[in-house]
Amino acid sequence: MKNINDAQKEFKEKLLRTRKYIYENRLNGVYLKKRSNFAWITCGGDNRIIDHSEAGWSGILVTADRVCLITDNMEMRRIIDEEIKDLPMEKYEINWFKDDLGKAIIENAGSNKIASDLKINGLMELDDNFERIQYQLTEQEKNRFRELGKETSKCFTKIAHEIKLGMTELDVTAMVAYELTKKNIRPLLILAAADNRISDYRHPIPTFNKISQYVMFVTMGSIGGLNLSMTRFVHFGEIPEELKKKHQAIVNIDAWLIHNTRPGKKLNELFREHTENYKKFGYPEEWRKLHQGGSTSYRGRDIRPDLNTPDTEVIMVDQAYAWNPSIAGIKSEDTILINNDGNEIISEDKNWPLVKIEIDDVEIYRPDIFIKL
Repeated sequence: MKNINDAQKEFKEKLLRTRKYIYENRLNGVYLKKRSNFAWITCGGDNRIIDHSEAGWSGILVTADRVCLITDNMEMRRIIDEEIKDLPMEKYEINWFKDDLGKAIIENAGSNKIASDLKINGLMELDDNFERIQYQLTEQEKNRFRELGKETSKCFTKIAHEIKLGMTELDVTAMVAYELTKKNIRPLLILAAADNRISDYRHPIPTFNKISQYVMFVTMGSIGGLNLSMTRFVHFGEIPEELKKKHQAIVNIDAWLIHNTRPGKKLNELFREHTENYKKFGYPEEWRKLHQGGSTSYRGRDIRPDLNTPDTEVIMVDQAYAWNPSIAGIKSEDTILINNDGNEIISEDKNWPLVKIEIDDVEIYRPDIFIKL
């Protein structure tokens, strides 16, 4: 349940950012209908009908002096009752069977100089740079992210205890979907792989392949539009020496990334140093075989840095990052918050076996491989 005062405080901050964007881009308003943008402006609201579409059904019009929900008669009641009931805004209903959405937006705005994040007749197109004003999280968003990380990691620990030899990758996928959905966490992505498929494919789509010794499961889970990523591994019996070596390397590489993702650092510089770490641990080419993750908020990754990322892309306080360095057969992935006084791993569960790594006298814990005997 949202705290009304917190929601209204967050909403006020987002209107300020949006109106600053409108002013700087010489617009008279914006209409936000993408699911990610709707979730952001409404402090976690959900305007979806079709689950796997970026387009939502309802939208929010913001101008210099007005904010208005504009949607059709099919959706108006639910959106008011369940998604925006605590937020101060006007409401304007159109008929799904005859009214023109673009015309309704222009009439409410008193202008056609309105940019929409989805193509709507009569409106301008919203620049992708609008999403940049979402990168720095409010305190309320950070708290929702923390709760998402706590619940997702608890689900993964429960799943690790329940996985059995002979289960298929699809069985594991079903377990992830079930446990997350029970917590009202939407699994936007679930990957699972057993045994050789972990080494063969960096993005393994689950199959009927059965677990004989080793399994990886991955999710991107979402609450209120915020997206959290994490990966875990379970091994039955003693871990082979080669896998131990790879795991020790990747958790050290990941711990270095987590520790050094600090405000003011250029992303391309961080990434260049990160690739040198792969060399240091004896796997110089592995970073080329999977993107390494990056900043996150209302999209899977806002920015996925590489060596060619512009100098202007700099790490900011109050951002979230989800790095996912990998070596064939192993990966390390959690979601972190960049705070003024250090970084916070929000998808860590103390009940999962952890590896302690010290960097610059700071202790960083990374998930170990969960061993089942």
